[in-house]
Amino acid sequence: MLLAFDTSMAACSAAVYDSARMRVLAARFAMMERGHADALAPMIKSVMDEAGIAFPDLTRIGVTRGPGTFTGVRTGIAMARGLALALDRKIVALDTLAAIAANAPKDKTPLVIAADARRDEIYFSAQGAAPIVLPVKEAVHRLPLEQSFILGTGAEALIAAAPEGRLIRLTAGNLPDARNFAVLCATYPVSDDPPEPLYLRPPDAKPQHQGGKSAAQIAIRQASVNEAQVLSALHAECFDNAWGAAEFAKLMAMPGAAAYLALEADEPLAFLLARQAAGEAEILTIATRPFARRRGIAGKLMSHLAHELREAGLVQLFIEVAADNSAARALYEGQDFTVTGKRKAYYEMPGGRREDAIVMMKALA
Repeated sequence: MLLAFDTSMAACSAAVYDSARMRVLAARFAMMERGHADALAPMIKSVMDEAGIAFPDLTRIGVTRGPGTFTGVRTGIAMARGLALALDRKIVALDTLAAIAANAPKDKTPLVIAADARRDEIYFSAQGAAPIVLPVKEAVHRLPLEQSFILGTGAEALIAAAPEGRLIRLTAGNLPDARNFAVLCATYPVSDDPPEPLYLRPPDAKPQHQGGKSAAQIAIRQASVNEAQVLSALHAECFDNAWGAAEFAKLMAMPGAAAYLALEADEPLAFLLARQAAGEAEILTIATRPFARRRGIAGKLMSHLAHELREAGLVQLFIEVAADNSAARALYEGQDFTVTGKRKAYYEMPGGRREDAIVMMKALA
């Protein structure tokens, strides 16, 4: 028995597949731009209950590993790792474009998959090749020589750029559906190593047109405990001593804790984790991904937090910063934080060196 699921793009799906009888016992599919972390566990329970299968009966776990959205890819992989660890089972991870290709009828060849990657780019795969990310106009030159079929959320853009009649649009499904790709997970080889996300575009690669953007396009929303893995991944991009997902989950579950994500087109660019007690609040950690810095995103997060705290009647907000982190101190001073104290040798730095912590406070009343 195999459990397969996907959260990598604008949908969430799960299926239970009987490898011996080669058929799907239960499946669910739901379109969603966000909320995958909250939807996945109930969806998995639903298909397991309908199939009449207990978790110990599973022989392997199948999951997509990207490309896709940062949050979505992480959500699926975190669930797969958790189940595999609890059940002592192996994971089969396949790329998202292979999962989309599973939607197409077997006789529709050659098959091209084009998924929207934004920035006038697509995630591209032709005839089952490994996915790549590239501009739409460049993808035209990588099409099979003969007339081909195409699926994916980037299909229209590629059809428009290609010579007329070169591509035939299929309507079998533009997003991964566990009902269809579960059979691939049953036949793919398992790995002893846990799956790693496949993003294709490096997380610290700054887009050419990124310069000049402001925080006006950034949306702020509260993060749930189910998104601890996402916060952990963002933290790892920004700090040498990264906090693990379990540590984030524990902190986020504490009374008075609140975490916020800053997103652009559903892609998380920054986060903030704070805790409040006795009329005061403290920012435990705040970080912006390297390529998204100097756009005022961290300031927008702190302003949002300050507003929420004022509404709740709190009067002071604290934060600690390494004494030699002049950039962060300047940011906090720009948010009306002032120095109120120092903690000697508070931070442990690489090489065993200790660094003072500067305590800063912002009056909210």
